[in-house]
Amino acid sequence: MRIQRRPVPPEQADRLWSDIDQATRGAGHKGRVCDGCTAVCAVCGSASCACACSPHCPDAAVRLSCDPDFPIEPGILGLVFAMARSGLFTPCWSCEGHPAPRGGIWRLPGVWFYCDATVHVRLLADVVDRLANIRRLNAHWTVAVTFSDPDNPRTTFALQPVAAPDQTLTLEQLQADATTIALALPEFMAAEARALQRAARPALAPERAESPI
Repeated sequence: MRIQRRPVPPEQADRLWSDIDQATRGAGHKGRVCDGCTAVCAVCGSASCACACSPHCPDAAVRLSCDPDFPIEPGILGLVFAMARSGLFTPCWSCEGHPAPRGGIWRLPGVWFYCDATVHVRLLADVVDRLANIRRLNAHWTVAVTFSDPDNPRTTFALQPVAAPDQTLTLEQLQADATTIALALPEFMAAEARALQRAARPALAPERAESPI
C-alpha cells in the first residue's frame, strides 16, 4: 500500500515554515528559564541575568516544579531544564526512574511535556533517533502521546526509553542517556530543523527555493 502525500494548504505551509524556522534558532529562553526567578547571581550580582542559569542552580529543582514539595529529581533534572530552555516544549511531569526492590527497574525515567507545534515533536523524535544511530545512547528513546487528565483537552507527549527485549540495562545507564539527550538537545534540534527546512523548502516556501538558508 502506498499513502498519497496530502498537499499543504498555504496557511498551514506558512505556519509549518515558521515553526521549523523557530527550531533552527536554538534556545528560546534568552533569559532565565525558571518563571519568576529573582535570585541574586553569584557571578555578576544581578537578579535578572542568565549568567548562572543552568540545571546546576541550587534552586532549579524546586523552581521548575509547580509543587515545591515535589522538586525535579536529580537524575532527570538536566533533561527537564534543557527541554524548558528550548522554548519549544513545556515539561509537565518527570521521573528519574526507580529500581525494583528485587533488582531491575521498576519505573523508567522520562519527561512528559506539552508542545504547541507537532513538527517540534517530530524533530525531537529525529534527535533521539540520530543519537541512537550514532551510538550515543544505551537504549532507544521514543516520543509518544501519553496520558492526559480526563478534563484536560491538551495533548501530552512523553520522551522515554524503550529497551529491546534482549537488552538488560541499569537505571544508571538510562539516566546517563537522559543527560546525553539534554546536552545534545540544543545543537541537534537546530541541526535537524535546518535539515528539514532544506528538504521541505520547495513544498513550504517555493519562493525561497533558490536562496541559501
